[in-house]
Amino acid sequence: MSRSHKLLSRLYGDLAELRDVPYPGVSVFTNDADIRQLCLVLTPPSGPWKDLSLHFEVKIPDNWPTSPPQISSSVPGIQHPNLFEGLICCDLLKEYRSIHSEHGYDGGYSPALTLRGLFLQFLTFFSSTKVEQDGGYVLDIGDHTHRKFLLEKDVDSTLDCYNTAHLTLDDSPQAKMLEKEWNSAPGPEVELARHTTAVGVVVHKTKERTYAQRLHVLETESLRHKETKQLLSEIGWKCKACPYGSSELPYEVGEEVEMPDSSILLVSPPICALEALSDDCLYELAPHLATESVISLSNAYARFRNIVESSRELLRRELTCFFLRTSLRDSILGIGVALNPKTRFLSSDFEWLSEEAFTKHHVRISIRKTHFQYFLPLAFNQDHFRKAEPSIWRCLTEIDRALRQAEIASTRRTGHGTFKPVAAPSSPHETVRVIYRMMNNVVVFLMKSCDDVLSRSASRKGKLLRASEKAVYAYCHLFHLAICLSGTKPAILRDVETKVRNFIKNPSDRVKEKVSDIGELIVMITVLLALAPSKQLNITWEDMSGYVLEEVMVRSVRWVLNDAPELAVMEDGRSDYRLATTFACIKTSLRLIMFQIAFLDTFVSNYSANLSYLDSNYGFPDKEIPETMVEKIKEIYSINTWPAFFKAARSAKGEGFNPKAFSEILRRDVGTSLQRDYHTSRPVNQALIQKRAKLEKHWTQVQKKLDRIGVSQERN
Repeated sequence: MSRSHKLLSRLYGDLAELRDVPYPGVSVFTNDADIRQLCLVLTPPSGPWKDLSLHFEVKIPDNWPTSPPQISSSVPGIQHPNLFEGLICCDLLKEYRSIHSEHGYDGGYSPALTLRGLFLQFLTFFSSTKVEQDGGYVLDIGDHTHRKFLLEKDVDSTLDCYNTAHLTLDDSPQAKMLEKEWNSAPGPEVELARHTTAVGVVVHKTKERTYAQRLHVLETESLRHKETKQLLSEIGWKCKACPYGSSELPYEVGEEVEMPDSSILLVSPPICALEALSDDCLYELAPHLATESVISLSNAYARFRNIVESSRELLRRELTCFFLRTSLRDSILGIGVALNPKTRFLSSDFEWLSEEAFTKHHVRISIRKTHFQYFLPLAFNQDHFRKAEPSIWRCLTEIDRALRQAEIASTRRTGHGTFKPVAAPSSPHETVRVIYRMMNNVVVFLMKSCDDVLSRSASRKGKLLRASEKAVYAYCHLFHLAICLSGTKPAILRDVETKVRNFIKNPSDRVKEKVSDIGELIVMITVLLALAPSKQLNITWEDMSGYVLEEVMVRSVRWVLNDAPELAVMEDGRSDYRLATTFACIKTSLRLIMFQIAFLDTFVSNYSANLSYLDSNYGFPDKEIPETMVEKIKEIYSINTWPAFFKAARSAKGEGFNPKAFSEILRRDVGTSLQRDYHTSRPVNQALIQKRAKLEKHWTQVQKKLDRIGVSQERN
């Protein structure tokens, strides 16, 4: 199918959705002569234009959905702050590049918006009493009625005023106080009378009160509503392409007549006709229903709900390209991948994109307005994986090449090597390392997000959960992809097992030249342990945790001595100062290791015994996992001691260390780091020895003071 035909297919799909899933207050009419010319009639259910039908002309550009449609009012003179010469001016109709904004702004138009979604946004736009403006302030444009709240003693005098002038909006403190009191008063509104005045009909209402001075409200049609209604009537514009302006679609919609409770439609039938349908029939029916209908029928009929949940019908519907709206069945779906060439950090917003949208339509920006350079198909399920596998390897090769080029450029720029691979892989399957790096980057980004969230006190739980959900979903899809690739390329698992077993057996295989990133190693261990039961591999995290943590400590020496150079001065025996200072210097690194191990624990424990679950669930994790991860995150951030760290890292050997033995290990790590050229030796002179003694003395005094305070608090 040609490029233009595919875009037309997207347009036909959006128009079909408008026809098949209508929404009250939104009417759309197509033009038989030009499918890109639409009539849009909005009838707001609330706000200053309540029950007034507003006609708009919609022009769909040839490159839609890359560019937004143009929407203009057919009737000039409607007083909305965002209508300029008939054109609607708002971010939803502006392309991202045309919006001057602060870094991180993700508003504006997106191809992910369907026409139905866009029109519903505009219905809300014209139904609101408050409109946000450029600059961040909100403009109050009033409601369809003007309400004046007053005490009983002021009713008669106020009614007299309506015979001479239209009262303006009262923003006085007393008016706001009366409105607040009215809204908080119990009981229904009671209409007392309707008065015909110079400004129109005034509706007089009250509420029951327990004392004599009752509250009253006088309602009149708002000036904005009245002027718009008069404008529509005086102009009398009728559309030649749709029924607007006729009795079928008048300028003002009358009140709907409520059906009596005795309606036959509200009486349950004696026998549910759906019981005559088999589960197979309901299973076949579900994909043909609109999403709203699936949800409604699921809420009303438990058997259908069970079928929808077991078949993951609603989850399947989410798997569509945000640009072309093509499904998992009709396209190769994946994600856009961004590479920061300076940090060599790989990231993705994990918004579903088709290979065709990336290659033929050159989509390079996500819904959240993040730019990306590469595409990576995901597995989702076995059918899609088999179709996408050739593209997966091609994309991994391209990203791997870009990473290697970025590493080479970084080395040239800084003069320092990074131990990351710069040579081309000896075999195509080795490009799976791109996935390992992305999984590691997901965890790193989650910890940075948690640092930001936990540094603020307000609404931490909700933000933590959102960050956890995003990271868990991303990690799970990449984990699933790595598992699927391991199934078709056994060399992947063999390489991982060899690397891990060599790491355990040989200290020479733990150095940075062999294992450039411990985080990526833990990701590989996660894949290995997840596959171990199905491959009859006798290996556990406990077999390797001690060696992994030992290497973490050795690689941390450089940063410890950078922050606390006095620890280059060696002591004998137990050193509480060395233990505490080392922990404080590398607390962030230890926290990241705990994050990595938390993901390892979660995914191995949940999926190693049933990897096929990921296929049936389209690569998504269990819905409980993000909440579980939040609890683990809170535990990680509460850890402040070595024993607690080793417990979280599930290192029985580490938990068994006494302060004297662990002090010796930390001193030994300094020598190992120096031997491997991880850090440069500094001369230990008399000045450094004196500095160490001074700092340790001060630290000891502070600790004794804190201990006394702690004992005093316990006694109290």
